[in-house]
Amino acid sequence: MPAPEELINQITSLDGKGYKAYKILQSKSFTFGLFQLTFEHVQGDPFAAPSRLSIKIELQSAGFTKTHTKTSLRKLALEDHLLREVADRIQQCRDKIKGSGRSGEIAVQSPSQKVIRRSGLQIKNDVLILTLFAGLPGDGRRVLAKECVKLFTEILPPFWEECLLAKSLDMKQVQQALETLEDYSALSQLLTRNHWASFVADGSLLPRASGISDLPLEKGGVVFSAPEELSAEVELPHSGKVRGMPIPLGITLIVGGGFHGKSTLLKAIQDAIYPHVAGDGRERIATQPTAVKIRAEDGRGVQPINVSGFMGNLPLIPSTENFSTVSASGSTSQAVNIIEAVESGTALLLMDEDTCATNFMIRDARMQALIATDKEPITPMVDRIEELYKDLGVSTILVMGGSGDYFDTANQVIAMDSFQPRLVTAKAKQIVQENPGTRKIETSKPLPKVPKRFRDLSGLDFSRGKKTCVIQTQKLIALILGRTEIDVRYIEHLVEPGQLELCGWILKQLKEMQKTTPTVSNHDAIKNILNTIESGELESVAPFNNGLLALPRLQDVMAVLHRLR
Repeated sequence: MPAPEELINQITSLDGKGYKAYKILQSKSFTFGLFQLTFEHVQGDPFAAPSRLSIKIELQSAGFTKTHTKTSLRKLALEDHLLREVADRIQQCRDKIKGSGRSGEIAVQSPSQKVIRRSGLQIKNDVLILTLFAGLPGDGRRVLAKECVKLFTEILPPFWEECLLAKSLDMKQVQQALETLEDYSALSQLLTRNHWASFVADGSLLPRASGISDLPLEKGGVVFSAPEELSAEVELPHSGKVRGMPIPLGITLIVGGGFHGKSTLLKAIQDAIYPHVAGDGRERIATQPTAVKIRAEDGRGVQPINVSGFMGNLPLIPSTENFSTVSASGSTSQAVNIIEAVESGTALLLMDEDTCATNFMIRDARMQALIATDKEPITPMVDRIEELYKDLGVSTILVMGGSGDYFDTANQVIAMDSFQPRLVTAKAKQIVQENPGTRKIETSKPLPKVPKRFRDLSGLDFSRGKKTCVIQTQKLIALILGRTEIDVRYIEHLVEPGQLELCGWILKQLKEMQKTTPTVSNHDAIKNILNTIESGELESVAPFNNGLLALPRLQDVMAVLHRLR
């Protein structure tokens, strides 16, 4: 594919000039055969973030048919697969351009193992649009024209030809991507129909490569097999009949000895709110999409909220019906996280005792005997878990290896043994009958209703210095709005920085909406914003498409809002 002569001549004419001379390329478009290249933004310095380019091609010209995009699900699968193809190709192309700073650096939005909507590669009106980042070569702060010509004649064009044209792709893999996502969607719909919280298919590979990698464990991983007593067979559009373990709605305990796979199973269930790519090992696991992982979060700020259902009279606190703090304790933060999750519309809470506050989860009979109930303000989770399900319709899946007091209310108990599940509900209930607990239930009144709150954002300033709006992310650790930093490291369902960045733009939109609809709850307003985004474009709430946005859930946008101090 020859590079357009016009582009080569323009770059050549800049040789040796100051680096900002590259700015003449901004907003200009050039034709590379079937492709159109546009310089959306040109960096002003070789040490600055690489220039942003868009690559466009009509789907039909790329060799794809209407069958590849006839549904929103198929379109998403194709977008995801093609972005991965480009990202993988880039990993193979390093250090081929000379220059200072970030000269020759090439990148696209980096996809996780999940399949979610991203702005890095989108299909709009039957046109495929890839956002590509490329560091324009410079020698010091001078244009390095020869290397730049090489970048646009030898390095970049193969990316487009090898990754975006059907004739260059393994179309069996493309079809597998489409079918894998359609199977996940069908499985997710079966959860609602069958009143299941989650479904884990036989043959799934749950262990990950390491604690810091989401890739599957290549060697030594035990594949999942459902216990006969807790198994079901589902019919999926492409995989056909699939056997696996359904987890019914209600209260489910995951028990077992240390290092036998309890947390590994819960993490797989937690991650299955999203579909996964083929070959991940978790592509045939689905979980209720509104599920929220709950944990203790020492030190988090809390805006006024009614925690009286879990917290009674606290020292130096006038009322827990309108509780707020700049630094919550482990138990208080966990109570707040549950109430906020209910407010955001969750149908499923996920908890692991390893990251929970012990005094919030359980107070055994001996401790009750030592510390009288009127001296203990905390109503433990064990006394509210059944009420959450029966009265509020919120199920719980809980990893619990240290207390049998949850056996009383559990609807099913799953024991993990060498990474394989066994159903032990009957045995757990027998133990309850043979060894009745002596602890007292410590609820004096029902859980209060959870209202949808309104938080006024008129005081939130997105500006910084001369910039009227600054929205930045620090990986998945913090969201920075103007000069305000929000700690988000414990919002575990955020899996890509693009989701966090889009949360920032949604909060900016929420602030603007409040000027005209000041009585609409945060929940309803954010839901409306997300509905608009989902039916249109991810960048609809941002000034332009930076190629790095990804779609968050309602529950996660609200979790970010709640952590705004």
